Amino acid sequence: MSTQQILPELSPASQALVAMHGGVPSGDADWLAALRADALARFGQTGLPTPKLEDWKYTDLKALNGANLVRPVDAPAANFGGQAGHRLCFADGRYVAAASKVDDLPGGVTFLSLSEAFMDMPDVLRSHLETADAGALADLNAAYLDGGAVIIADGAEVTLALEFLATGEGSQMSAFHPRNIVIVKNGAQLTLLESQGGGGVYFANHVTSIAVEDGGRLNHVKAFNHSSEAFNTSLTQVHIGADGYYGSAILDTDGKLLRNEIRIELAGEGAETSLAGAYLARGGRHTDHTTRIDHLAANTTSRQIFRGALDGKARAVFQGNIVVAEGADGSDGRLANNTIMLSEGCEIDTKPQLEIYADEVKCAHGSTVGELDDEALFYLRSRGVPETQARAMLVEGFVATVFDEFDSLEGVQQLRDGIADWLAGLEPGA
Repeated sequence: MSTQQILPELSPASQALVAMHGGVPSGDADWLAALRADALARFGQTGLPTPKLEDWKYTDLKALNGANLVRPVDAPAANFGGQAGHRLCFADGRYVAAASKVDDLPGGVTFLSLSEAFMDMPDVLRSHLETADAGALADLNAAYLDGGAVIIADGAEVTLALEFLATGEGSQMSAFHPRNIVIVKNGAQLTLLESQGGGGVYFANHVTSIAVEDGGRLNHVKAFNHSSEAFNTSLTQVHIGADGYYGSAILDTDGKLLRNEIRIELAGEGAETSLAGAYLARGGRHTDHTTRIDHLAANTTSRQIFRGALDGKARAVFQGNIVVAEGADGSDGRLANNTIMLSEGCEIDTKPQLEIYADEVKCAHGSTVGELDDEALFYLRSRGVPETQARAMLVEGFVATVFDEFDSLEGVQQLRDGIADWLAGLEPGA
């Protein structure tokens, strides 16, 4: 399929993203060049997702149509936060070696930028990249693969950090597509600290592929703190083997539009996952957290709790789906979504779902939407606490509890600090 044939059928943003392919560096191995071309062809058949798709019913990327989308040319200067310990840093999707620290790694740990891994371990990458069923944004990511990390923990215990910083400037919107590949094997225990943020105007399209093999354990602490003009889509795909564990603590506080999608397969008996997410939005911001957990084997366990606070005409979406496959007897899946509306004009679309095709399971889901407790607010005010501070205390007490299970992990205190920073901008209620 030629570019000329598909462009007229696509939205302006999709056309611009396809047209960037001429800027992809030459010199790829044959398999990688073919992978890019096939992925671009699939994206060219569909373009960016639209609300016509059920999973995208409440989130629309049409605002990208008015953007001047461009592909980043050079890795810009960037001021990274300087996470302690081992870290990989990326500016507009490009690896920044000078800001990274990858020496003195424990035995059994591989920690490389994607560009380095293409040279050092192409066979491993190929087996994890050649997938064609993850959706249009994953296809777009595969067509460009701007950067990202490859992490393999083999029988080791280690904490590693990834820092993605965008530096969009001017009227152009940089579009970049990081890809992370994470493998936890032979009983390894990995803690991954990931931060995404930046300034200016940009479109960041992240994809992370994770394999937790039998008996492995991965805790993933993740902070979204994007520019108020940024668009971010993030897809995390996790495959968990027998008695493996994946835990994720997520904080989302900024960005014009965020779509955070998590897909997890509990593929081996005894596999377990726990997701905890906090979202805070104001000023017309749009945030979407969509999850799907497939219980594919017997005696698997999942826990999801997402809590948020909305202010200033913000809009949130939560879609959580637990699917228990035939034969996955003894599965236990729990899901809860709770949101506080802090002012008029806010909106949330919440859709928790259960699909059960097995016997002897324990599954439950629930969702609540409400306002701050007037009695609790009055109690604090009557004891001399100023209104704004009282509101902030109540919101923090409501939202921050999602992280209680992860409190012992490095990086979780930074998530709590991020909640406090957002609440510092809270205005008095009506």
